Amino acid sequence: MDNKEAIAKLLSKEVNLKEAEILEILEAPKEAELGDFAFPCFKLAGKLKKSPVEIAKQLEKEFKDKIGKNNIEKVIAKGPYLNFFLNKNNLIENSIDDVEEDYGRSKEGKGKKVVVDFSGPNIGKPMHVGHIRSTIVGDSLIRCYNFLGYNTIGINYLGDVGLHIGKLIVAYEMWLDKKALKEDPVKELLRLYILFCEKEKSEVSEGQDAEEEFADNEWTNKAREKLKLIELGDKKTHKIWEEIRTSSGKGFDRVYQLLKVNFNETTGQSKFGEKGKTIITEALRKNLAHSEKDGAVYVEFEKENLPKRYILRKNGTASYITQDIGAAIERNKKYQFDKMIYVTDYRQQLHFQQLFAILRKFGQTFTDKCHHVPFGTVNFGKEILATRAGNIILLEDVLKKTIEKAKSEIKKRKTKGDPEKIGVGAIKYVILRNEPIKDVEFSWDVALNFEGDSGPYIQYAYARASSIIEKAKKEGKKVKEAPSKKILGVLDQETQLAKKIAEFPNIVVEVTEKFLPNLLASYSFHLAQSFNEFYHSCPVITADNETKARRLKLIEAFRKTIKNSLYLLGIDVMDEM
Repeated sequence: MDNKEAIAKLLSKEVNLKEAEILEILEAPKEAELGDFAFPCFKLAGKLKKSPVEIAKQLEKEFKDKIGKNNIEKVIAKGPYLNFFLNKNNLIENSIDDVEEDYGRSKEGKGKKVVVDFSGPNIGKPMHVGHIRSTIVGDSLIRCYNFLGYNTIGINYLGDVGLHIGKLIVAYEMWLDKKALKEDPVKELLRLYILFCEKEKSEVSEGQDAEEEFADNEWTNKAREKLKLIELGDKKTHKIWEEIRTSSGKGFDRVYQLLKVNFNETTGQSKFGEKGKTIITEALRKNLAHSEKDGAVYVEFEKENLPKRYILRKNGTASYITQDIGAAIERNKKYQFDKMIYVTDYRQQLHFQQLFAILRKFGQTFTDKCHHVPFGTVNFGKEILATRAGNIILLEDVLKKTIEKAKSEIKKRKTKGDPEKIGVGAIKYVILRNEPIKDVEFSWDVALNFEGDSGPYIQYAYARASSIIEKAKKEGKKVKEAPSKKILGVLDQETQLAKKIAEFPNIVVEVTEKFLPNLLASYSFHLAQSFNEFYHSCPVITADNETKARRLKLIEAFRKTIKNSLYLLGIDVMDEM
C-alpha cells in the first residue's frame, strides 16, 4: 500500500467516504510547502452541513493522535483543505527501495490480449508525415501494455488495394523505369503515381483515394479496370501488384528501422475483402443490409444517429469498410482479444463509429472491446517545403533532416551524444507530448532544444545522472552503499524527486486505461525537471558519506525510472551527452 492509499484508508474512517471516492479527489499540492497530499473538504459540506473550512479544522484536531503513524509527520488545515505532510526520511526510503531495473513492470495484464492496429501506410506510396503519429503512438501503447504483462499483437494493416493501386498498376505498365525502381523504389513509385494524377487531372493525395473518385473519365476507368482484374485473379495484374508491394515494403522498412518500430503481423486490406463480402451476403439474407437497384449494398442505422453507409460497391468489389468488417471478425476469431485498438487519423472517427455499429447490427458481440484512438495533424509550416514531392512530405526525409540537425547541434554545443538517438528521440517526444487528438505545430527549434520541454532535455538529465554515478565509482564509492537508518539533512528537492519517482507505476497504468502516451511524456519531463532541481541544490560527491550514499541511491533510482519511462515512449538514452 502506497502513501496515498494509506491516507485514503485513514480518511475513509473519519469522513464516511469510500476509499475509491477519496483517491479520486486526494491531490498533490503544486507547492511543496503545502504538504505531500491535500484533501479538499467541499464534498463533505452538504453531508455535514458545515463549511469546508470548518470541516478541515475539525479533521485537523481528529488527526492529531495519528501523527507519527502511517508515515504522517503532521496534518494542517489550510482553508478548505486538509494537508498531509509525510516523514521525509521514510518517504525517500519507501520511494526508492523498490526501484530496480524493471521498476514499474507488473503482471496485471497476465492472460489478457491486446491488439493494436497502427501505422498502416498505403502500398505504392511513400510514408508521409501523417503516418508518424499513428506509428509512434501505437508503438508506445504496445510498449506500455507489454510492460504491464499483457500479450500484445501489433498489426500493420497496409492499404494494399484501392483506387491508388489501380492507378499505380496502369502507370507501372506504361512508364516504369526499372533502373530507377531498383535504385530507389520509393521515389520511382511516387513519380509514377504523380504522373498518373497529372494525366487524370487529379490531386496527389497522401491518403487513400476517396470512393467518389471513381469518376467516369478515361484514366480513372483504367484504374478501376485494374482493380477488377485483381479481384478476378488476373495473373499479369497480380504480378505487377506483388512487385509494387515488395518495392514499397523496402521503403517502409527503412523508416521503421530508423524509428525502431516492429510489428507482430503485417497484412493487407485485400486479404479480408472476400471474408467481408461473405458476411455482407449473409446480412442481406437476414435483411440486416439492403441493396440498391444498381447492386450497391448499404446499411442504415435505426438506433444510432449515424448516416447511411454503403458497404459494397455496385460492381460487386469490396470497399474499405468491406475489408474492415472482415478483418475485425477474423482478428476476434484468431486472437480472442480483450481489447482491439485502432490508432488512426481523427477524420476516420465516423468510419469507426459506423464500423462498430455495423458489427453490432450483424450480431458480433466483441464491439465493446474495440476502441478508436484518433489523432490530429502535424503542421510543419514553412520549415520543410524543400522536402515536398507532389503534395507529400516524406517521413524519411523529415527523420534524416532531424538527425542532421541534431548532429549540428551537438557540434555547436561541443558535447557528446548519438545524433540518431537524439534526432529520432526529439521527433518522437515532440509528437508524443501532445494529446493525440490535438494538432502538433512542429518546430525544429523546439524539438531539439536541450533546455526546454523536449526529448534532448530529458535524455540529457539521464546522461547527467550517469556522469555523477560514474564519478562516484571512480572515487571508489559503491553506488548501492546503504545509508544508515538515521537520515540527516533531507532537502525538499530530494523529497520531491523521490515522490516523483514513486508516481511512475501509476502513470503507466493510466496510459493504458486512457490510451494517452502524452501522460507518460509529461511525466518524463517533470521527472527530469525534478532531477535537475535536485542536481543544482543537493551536492553529492562533496557531501558527507551518509548524505552522499543516500543521494547516490536516489540518483540511481532516478536513472532506472527515467530510462524505463523513455523506453515506453520509444526513446533511447545515452550515458554521455
